[in-house]
Amino acid sequence: MHRHIPRSLRFRFFAALGGLLICAIVALAAISSSVIFPALQAEERQAVKRELDRVERSFQLEQQQLLAQVRDWAHWDDTYQFVQGDYPRYKDVNFSQEMFDDMRYQLMAFFNNAGEVYFLAGINPTTGNYQTCETPNDECAWMEPWVNRMQSAIDGDRADQSAIYADQEPVMVGSTPILRTDKSGSPAGWLFKTRALDDEWLSFMEEYTGLPINLSLTRQAASSSDALSFSGNIVHAERYLPIYSPLTPVSLGIGIELNRTSYLTSLTTFRYVLLWTAVLMILVIAVVLLLLEKIVLKPLRLLTQFTQQLDIHETDVHKLTRRSDEIGLLSRAFQKQFTFQQQLNDELLKMSTHDALTGLPNRRLFDQQLETAFSDTSTDSDSVAVMMLDIDHFKLYNDHYGHPEGDVCLQRIADAMYSLARTRNFFIARTGGEEFCALLPHISPDKARGIGEQLLAAIDGLQIPHSTSPVKPFVTISVGIAMQKDAKSQSPSAVVSCADQALYLAKEAGRHQVAFFSPQLASGLTPEHNAPQ
Repeated sequence: MHRHIPRSLRFRFFAALGGLLICAIVALAAISSSVIFPALQAEERQAVKRELDRVERSFQLEQQQLLAQVRDWAHWDDTYQFVQGDYPRYKDVNFSQEMFDDMRYQLMAFFNNAGEVYFLAGINPTTGNYQTCETPNDECAWMEPWVNRMQSAIDGDRADQSAIYADQEPVMVGSTPILRTDKSGSPAGWLFKTRALDDEWLSFMEEYTGLPINLSLTRQAASSSDALSFSGNIVHAERYLPIYSPLTPVSLGIGIELNRTSYLTSLTTFRYVLLWTAVLMILVIAVVLLLLEKIVLKPLRLLTQFTQQLDIHETDVHKLTRRSDEIGLLSRAFQKQFTFQQQLNDELLKMSTHDALTGLPNRRLFDQQLETAFSDTSTDSDSVAVMMLDIDHFKLYNDHYGHPEGDVCLQRIADAMYSLARTRNFFIARTGGEEFCALLPHISPDKARGIGEQLLAAIDGLQIPHSTSPVKPFVTISVGIAMQKDAKSQSPSAVVSCADQALYLAKEAGRHQVAFFSPQLASGLTPEHNAPQ
């Protein structure tokens, strides 16, 4: 005799939802353990790597600035004459403890053409006193290890670069041959500048990056992978940079500490979401069993389509929002919230792609437009021009008039540039503090130069006073232009690099002018050579 098995809709619905609930919980647990948790961990490691990248970029920027300062001194006729013995007052005029303190230099070393010491000046790391001498002996004996390493670099043809030495404490070193200002003739010697990576420098870097930083020396070659260790709420990360050491491999470890609160909070939140998801699924089963099809299930299906798919017929949407019960209230609330969310998304999109001060597009939107312009270029004749613009001596403007006036100056210049860009139908963005970039697709070099001259004239026309500028008594700009064909590789970043080099050429030529990228830049200069503001 067979027992009666209930076939009611409630039983079947309960059985189906119960089985679905079990499968969903198992699937959710499997996805969480195999996909979501590893993704959260990977995101945390990526965040740590981004912070290490940021610290390394700051470190590299310091090296580039030091090298630029060395070249500024070394490619100076006065320095050339001094090393040749024709300018005895050079060291009295140009050297002082205040200068070393302001520039954060540890040592400046001049060598003649034979690689022999000509003149040394520096701050004694033990006493903190400024010293000058002709040889690294006696009271200048602390200079000897660095001088030996510098002479080794000269012998090894490595005296035109930025490097890290670690014969004693680690120092950042910039070196270059001493040439005339016009680069003519053969070198008269070499100039080295060092900057100690001491506690004062670390404090400066920590303030600049907003991260606690520590340095360590390792007697082995620099590893290509970062070292990460996790301890409670803290993650310790270290990246290794190579040190110039001809005899034994040495690397400099740059370590940072990051708080894991965000990751741990996300992990806890997700676990709560998993728990409440399971609980909610059980409650839904209990609630669904108490509801009638005509009263709840059909309206809920329509509401689900409305909130998730937004592809239901307009008549059904109207019926939902016109209901006087809870479903109608939810429909109206969702419609209102969805409209509000769309407005927020539009505002967030604008905030993420535009500069808050000037209202111009920012670097992110510029990069997107640049990628699009390159992908739309169909022929060699259909070229893209990239223009980099920089306000001449803007730091002097800020120092003299103050940052509020500097902001007003930036806004006026941005308005003038945007007005011309709108008239001439090209794209312009603010990509740095006083740096702007323009994108001119489908344009010839002559027309690109013409627009550059118009931008120059537009800023001149503002007649913004700049009494401390050595260029003009008013604010001026310099412009560098590169065409798509100028780059060795047809990538957007390569053309931007060429434009940056063209801007450097404009600055080298005296600023307040338009310069095109030239092959001489590609072989002899790099973007790191930008002249000081």
